[in-house]
Amino acid sequence: MPDQDTVDAATPDGYDDVQNAKAQAETDANKAQADADKAQTQQDAATKAAKEAADKAAKAQADKDAATKAKADAQANADAAKSKVDNTDKTVKIHHDGKEPKPGTITTGTEVNSEADLPTHLVKPSDADKYNSYNKQVDAGATLDSYWNYVGANDTSEKIKNGILTPQQQLEAAQYALTLINDFRHQHGLKPMKMSTLSLQMAQYDAEMRAKYGVVSSDHSFAGSEEQGGVTQTEWNQSILKKLYPSFSGNLSKSYLLDDQDLGGVNVNSAPTMLAMKVRILQNIQDMAFADMDWDNGDGMGFHTASLLRNYPGDLWFSLNITVPDSMDESAMIFDIFGTYDNEIGKQLNEDFSAQPVTEMQSGYDTIESNPAYTQAIKKYQNALTNLANANNAYTQANNNASSTASASTLAQKVLTEATAQLKTARTNLVNAKAKLADATKALADATAKYGDQLNAYNAAKATLEADQAKAAQLAKDLVNAKQALANNQSAIATSDAKIKSLKDQLAQLQVKLAKDEKTLADAKAAAENNGSDTDNNGDDSNIDPDNNNSGSDDNHNNGSGTDDNESNNNNSGSNSDNNGDNSDTNQDANDSSSDNGGSNVNNNGSNTNSNNSDHSFNTNSELTTNDIVNSNSRSNNVTTNNLSFINSQNTTVITPAQVAAKTVTQQQLPQTGDQVSNKGISLLGVIGLALSSLGLISVSKRKHN
Repeated sequence: MPDQDTVDAATPDGYDDVQNAKAQAETDANKAQADADKAQTQQDAATKAAKEAADKAAKAQADKDAATKAKADAQANADAAKSKVDNTDKTVKIHHDGKEPKPGTITTGTEVNSEADLPTHLVKPSDADKYNSYNKQVDAGATLDSYWNYVGANDTSEKIKNGILTPQQQLEAAQYALTLINDFRHQHGLKPMKMSTLSLQMAQYDAEMRAKYGVVSSDHSFAGSEEQGGVTQTEWNQSILKKLYPSFSGNLSKSYLLDDQDLGGVNVNSAPTMLAMKVRILQNIQDMAFADMDWDNGDGMGFHTASLLRNYPGDLWFSLNITVPDSMDESAMIFDIFGTYDNEIGKQLNEDFSAQPVTEMQSGYDTIESNPAYTQAIKKYQNALTNLANANNAYTQANNNASSTASASTLAQKVLTEATAQLKTARTNLVNAKAKLADATKALADATAKYGDQLNAYNAAKATLEADQAKAAQLAKDLVNAKQALANNQSAIATSDAKIKSLKDQLAQLQVKLAKDEKTLADAKAAAENNGSDTDNNGDDSNIDPDNNNSGSDDNHNNGSGTDDNESNNNNSGSNSDNNGDNSDTNQDANDSSSDNGGSNVNNNGSNTNSNNSDHSFNTNSELTTNDIVNSNSRSNNVTTNNLSFINSQNTTVITPAQVAAKTVTQQQLPQTGDQVSNKGISLLGVIGLALSSLGLISVSKRKHN
């Protein structure tokens, strides 16, 4: 058998180095291949990741460009919406068609509470013919509230401060008066009068002349009268025209005709607002139109009515002025109606008047309300601001996404560059490793050819050595297993010793009990002989229980002679109770029990013969492991012989009760472990149980036949 030294001695010089170099070259080549494969996988993954990152960055940039445009568009829309709001009036004047209320009567006027109650048509009162003059109205008890009663419950018109109308208020009052006059003229088929800013200025200058010359509010402007300073009509007219044309030096007296001047009066306390003032204008014009017969001109109408219905071939111009209140808080309501002459200055004046027209008030009334266009513009502007905010948020998100994806793309490209470089290095290393492997393979082939027979001897010795080493390893393993088995058996021996000690203790106790039972048996025998009594074999047997002192019947009765072929001894695991109730067997080790034919002791080779009475059956502990038990009870007239044999299946040893009492029973052990041989010996506990049963038989037999 070659040893390691023999194998080493057979090794060709330098062959191990060549062989190891080739093995190392293979290892290096395999590693280089694995590194190249890994580098290729990493480079493929990096290429894929770089492409995905680049695609995401491109999409994010496109989203950012779109968000930038959307933001700019939203800003432009917001700016346009803001401009629309700034250039749209918040409120608008809304014209409403009037209800065209009709006048009441001289005693009960129609209430006027708001602009909606103010008429734009001049309607003749139902009792106008009855009260067609100022004097008739006075006689009928006319008041300021006749026909039209200003209440003003819903009056929202402008207030008049201190009874003095502003220029805008003068214009509003003049427009309402012209509306009523032209409606009256329209009813009579006449063309409407005109009004301009110049005609209104002339009425204002007329009021200033009246104030200059102290004309009271109830008087007309009579030119040339001493009460009015003796100013002629020409001077009056020229004074007014001079204010219109300060640089004009010609004779202006023939430029226009101051055709008519009608007056009305108003107390400032009765007209605190423009609505109230318009009601007073309505009342004055209605009186001029339908209650003017106190000044009958001979043509069936009063002078004021005729003035309203004047028919002039040229244009008739109208103006109204409500003078500053006098000391009695009364203001004159001047209605100036005039036309121009058909001459140079008259034509110029008419042309200038026409260049600055003032329209009459429309039918119905106007209200100042929120402008729907402004409300819509505000709504659009708010929507535009919301869209702008959303666009700004979208841009911010898109910008952040573009930045992050661009950074990710840059990083992925860097990783790809590094992976590509690593792959290049790994491929170079693989080429070099393969070249070295080729060189090592060739060197090994050369060495193999060089050493020839020596190498074969070396290989054979090496193979033999390796086989011997494998056998030695297996033997070492078997030795370890054997040692473990020995340790396990020694543990089992210790357990068996403990059981034996316990059984010996129980046997000692039983010996004491056996001596007592023998004495009891002897006493019973002596008593029976003295009494001379005998027991009928054909009747019930009376048992005297020396242990319990109780009489009773046997467990089994056979009335007659015969042989009980079916009687069997019961094998019970656990405790067996003696008939006297004093002795018990305890099954110490259930694992030691073995059974032959189901664990019970069977009378295979023996017989149990009873002359006249049934045999007393007995129980054996499950630890009693015997195959052949002969239990024979022979009874004569006065003698009972009990022979109890235990036959070992191998050495046919017979154990008698005397041996049990003398504790001379021995047990065979396994050669190594000392374990009790299964089915080859009798456990002490089984022997004790059998001995006790035999004693019971003896006792019973003697009681029956003595």
